[in-house]
Amino acid sequence: MTEGASPAAAGGHGKTGEIWPARRYAWYVIALLTLAYALAILDRVTIALLIQPLQASMHINDMQFGLLQGMAFSLVYSVLGLPIGLLCDRWKRVPILVAGLALWSVATMACGLARNYEELFAYRMLVGVGEAVLVPVAASLIADYFSPDIRPKAYGVFTTGSAFGAGAALIMGGLFLVWSNHLIDDVPALFGGMEPWQVVFILCGAPGIVLAVIVMLTCKEPARKGVVNTSESFSLRPVFHLIGRHPGAFGCLMLGTVLNLVCVYAIIGWFPALFIRVHGWGAAETGWLMGSVGVPINIFAALTSGWAIVWLNRKGHLDAPMIAASFCAIAMVAFAVPASLVSSGTLALVFYALNAVFVNWNISAAYSGLSLITPNEMRGQVMALQTIAQGLIALTAGNFLVGLLTDTVFRSPDGIAYALAVLFAVCGTGSFLILMAGRKAFVRAAAEANAATAG
Repeated sequence: MTEGASPAAAGGHGKTGEIWPARRYAWYVIALLTLAYALAILDRVTIALLIQPLQASMHINDMQFGLLQGMAFSLVYSVLGLPIGLLCDRWKRVPILVAGLALWSVATMACGLARNYEELFAYRMLVGVGEAVLVPVAASLIADYFSPDIRPKAYGVFTTGSAFGAGAALIMGGLFLVWSNHLIDDVPALFGGMEPWQVVFILCGAPGIVLAVIVMLTCKEPARKGVVNTSESFSLRPVFHLIGRHPGAFGCLMLGTVLNLVCVYAIIGWFPALFIRVHGWGAAETGWLMGSVGVPINIFAALTSGWAIVWLNRKGHLDAPMIAASFCAIAMVAFAVPASLVSSGTLALVFYALNAVFVNWNISAAYSGLSLITPNEMRGQVMALQTIAQGLIALTAGNFLVGLLTDTVFRSPDGIAYALAVLFAVCGTGSFLILMAGRKAFVRAAAEANAATAG
């Protein structure tokens, strides 16, 4: 239970008799974590709307822009994930979260002060340093705030932050582009001499500083549940031993969801450019329309994903996370491919909306699935391994491969449409096949984890 909470105020007893934190306070913490996730995505992906002014200002091509969106962020985001996972399995997690939130927010604002491509690349790396904290820490905290029977719902709510952040990046990015011109003219003491894209970065980063203070003042560290031993020296041997016992479960869940995320990051990073280049929409118009359509659908999808996994579990499907993730893979082929290829911008937006219904099922599936088959004292490290895979494979490939294809293979003005379609078809199909292949192994791992908890 939370520090200072009485048993009477606690959220109740789990199946093993453990007392859980007060339910109302736990959902308050979820709200803060969800907002932090939204700001992380906002700071990470708003750059997608700035492709034209950045390319004009810094004279970069699509491949360089893809590296700026992906590798600049994902390199350190991935490398630092594992040591941060080790830290959050052994130290207090709330101070780690506050430090990361403050760092990525300041670094986002610093992007607006970059004078050249190299400086912007470096600041994007610092954003990755800070954001590497969020998923391992949040996943570990959520597992200690909610009992296993309702935990997927909590993860589902948390993933709405990703959905809201991606939509907010488009809506707010478009709005900030409009505001930036007024701020440059009306507040010359602060913004005089800046370009609009620089002001957008500053406006994106500022809210995170405020949230870091709120988290520091109001979030309490929950007691760890089901802990075997967190006092031993830092070692990855127990984690690798666990994965070695169930390679099919961990490998198929992680790889399948990562391939889905390759598609997701391609959508976030390059769909604005698709509408701008192929359909002739303006940047602000693109942001408002994609965000207005995507935000409510993505939030609905993130919420329903957790409830769907709980429902499947209650029906006896221990492999519910694998099933949920496979729906995202199917959607990439059935909806994202035609969204890339249709000749009408309006019809493309419709297919984009249909795909959005299932996109966030993938994240909820990954987090709840790994939480289900991983003991408490190793969750941060396993989530960090997932973060590494997401960064090095999904975030890097999803952004870089599209830029590479448009610069080298599909070089016509509408080449981005074909590059996206190829990526969605290949990765969506691969994800579905891998997830289906791992279902039986996941059931065995989940059964073993349930037996250990009951014992």
